[in-house]
Amino acid sequence: MNHFVLDAFNGYRSRLDDILLVQEILEEIPEKLGVKAVMPPFLLPYYNGVVPEDCGISAFVFLAGGHFTIHTFSFREVYFVDFLTSEPFDAKRLEDLLKQTLPAERISTFCLERERRESFPQDIKINEALDFGPHLFLDITDYQGPKTMDELFACFDTMPFAIGMTPIMRPYTVKNIVGGEKVTSIITMIAESHISLHYFEDSNRAYLDLFSCRFFNTPEVVGKLKQLFKGNVVNETLLARGSKYHKYKRVAPAAATYCRGWQENVYRR
Repeated sequence: MNHFVLDAFNGYRSRLDDILLVQEILEEIPEKLGVKAVMPPFLLPYYNGVVPEDCGISAFVFLAGGHFTIHTFSFREVYFVDFLTSEPFDAKRLEDLLKQTLPAERISTFCLERERRESFPQDIKINEALDFGPHLFLDITDYQGPKTMDELFACFDTMPFAIGMTPIMRPYTVKNIVGGEKVTSIITMIAESHISLHYFEDSNRAYLDLFSCRFFNTPEVVGKLKQLFKGNVVNETLLARGSKYHKYKRVAPAAATYCRGWQENVYRR
């Protein structure tokens, strides 16, 4: 499984609030990369949440055995992308397409091979005082957790509450076939970002992701997830997303700061 990750700071608020642009990105980029999408894009504008600074757009499209997610936080002028699929794709082209459509002053990317722990960056040390939030990866073989669409839906419908997250939609699940193998995929958007799982039926393996814009009690959350999604955990990794965000962040000033800025440049006696 190939997992491309992109974090961007100091972007353009108008683009990060552009629903049509985000939909176009989700529709066109998989097509340009030759990766199969198995549903239309789902977009969820989030502008009346518990934390006003979390406003923006959460959006995703299921790929064959994976997902493509975009989370924009327009007030914070940041956005985050995950592109997970078992199909091969050109990570450099994906990065270039995202930079062209959603430019930002500071962009970092890495591409993981979920089965190879050594492909994960070793130099990103989590710093809760500086980073945007954590991303938890759990890869499971001999999977013994919920497997059917009904079981997974029931689990994902209540699980965010159990681990202290804030769901902003009901779970969305699809079934498809990848390389002849049946795959069940499920995702739910949370105010903090998203939780997803892809279950491969024949090989009995599952890939779970939890991305949160706020740090959580890792041992407690991981313990609860392992109780729900039982099996042999072959990869348990927690990475920082938005590394050093609080060092480089720039939040949106009042609109008057921009619209009246020219007045300072007018000559006055």
